[in-house]
Amino acid sequence: MAVSRRDLIAYGTAGTLGMLTGGFADAAQASQSQAGNFSNIEQAPPKNSAPPAPESEQSLGVPSTLMPTAPRGFDIRNSLNPRRLTMAMWDQAYLARHMPGGSFEDYDRVLDDTVDRAYNTLRIDPLPQYIDLSKPDKIFSWPDPHEPFMPWGQNTAVKGPLGRWLIEFVEKLQKRPSLHYTLSAWWGGYGSPWIRRPENMLQGAELWAKQLSDWKGRFGFDRLIYVDIANETPYFFPGVMAKLKQITGAGFGDSSRFTPEEIAYLTEEINRPLAMLRKEFPELRFTTSIHGDMRWFDVPLQMDCLDVHFYSDTDPRWTDRTRFDEFIKEGLFRNDSWFREFSDRSMKTFGAMAPMLRARQRFKMAEFSRWAQIHGAPLTTSEAWSSWYYFDSPELNWRWLMDWSAWTVDDAIDMQFWGWTPNNYVQPQFAIWKDLQWHRDLNERFLHS
Repeated sequence: MAVSRRDLIAYGTAGTLGMLTGGFADAAQASQSQAGNFSNIEQAPPKNSAPPAPESEQSLGVPSTLMPTAPRGFDIRNSLNPRRLTMAMWDQAYLARHMPGGSFEDYDRVLDDTVDRAYNTLRIDPLPQYIDLSKPDKIFSWPDPHEPFMPWGQNTAVKGPLGRWLIEFVEKLQKRPSLHYTLSAWWGGYGSPWIRRPENMLQGAELWAKQLSDWKGRFGFDRLIYVDIANETPYFFPGVMAKLKQITGAGFGDSSRFTPEEIAYLTEEINRPLAMLRKEFPELRFTTSIHGDMRWFDVPLQMDCLDVHFYSDTDPRWTDRTRFDEFIKEGLFRNDSWFREFSDRSMKTFGAMAPMLRARQRFKMAEFSRWAQIHGAPLTTSEAWSSWYYFDSPELNWRWLMDWSAWTVDDAIDMQFWGWTPNNYVQPQFAIWKDLQWHRDLNERFLHS
């Protein structure tokens, strides 16, 4: 069984993206496949779950040959503001790295840099399980996770008034008229007592309702694009994976199609909190982000928009060649001994297979685009595309990953995406952040499509 990034984030981080509760103990593989175009590369120095093979048309809830296409003549994005979203995923890093010497130490600088790079939408975790905006000066103390190769989130000990920092960040964002934002919860456990530990997603929505009520009074909802109540359901919300297995007797990725029991559980678990929040806040849009797992087509979800994450490790042709699933078992975030070989294999795989990988990923994007149109939900991806794990190291060559990012602009335009991101490394601690023109060229291409 392949190891998912959710498993590894859960087991491997003492206080970062995913040290959650029981749900991760039972994390399993999801049925997914993706696709990839080619950009010539010269020789250079050197966040998943999938069954051994991609889904066939027979494994899909709505086979592609039978899926109706949306009527022509109406593009939902033309009625939205902004009409296109260029998205940067900042998870908890904007708080956890707002320390002296941290990459988010200076909010004015990073926000100005974001505008310069033509991003218009930030995806942030407001930590509804921790932060009470009516008590913003509460001091949080999170221990050092001792994970020197953690790319995002928390990478050092954190101590400070996170609520006050959140207020400072949002107020500075609101002073920049081109910037919008989405709210998304990873539901991580970082060392401080929770306001409440939800037993299900409906209880999680109650925590959201309290924070959003305070949010409305303090900031208003201007330029809040949507609220993602749980990142990548069912992987990150505490207890959902375990409950799913308890009810169905199977892991999340054990079958190529959801069973009737899985469909019933997922429908109830997701739709109830979304309905509750819609009633409480009719002026907001609500969703839960998911993976590009086409089994979701069987589940009658009622989401206002779709944020779908596509990654290369769902294509066995990529994982076999790169040995990615094997390498990440060897101490992800704490061990870099595999970096050089992984980089070399990734470059060779890209050189040999880029058109094939892109083609499969485009197919999956097209299927989700049709699904989104059928359900009247604009489609975004706020983290995606190639390897979900990479790090700034002399042993890891970023050229192939950046080329992969570059072609996805045209793919997202072709598939009528509302929102797009180059990858999940769009944070100021990454070296590629310094390449202003690379970001700006790609973002402006999407914005002007």
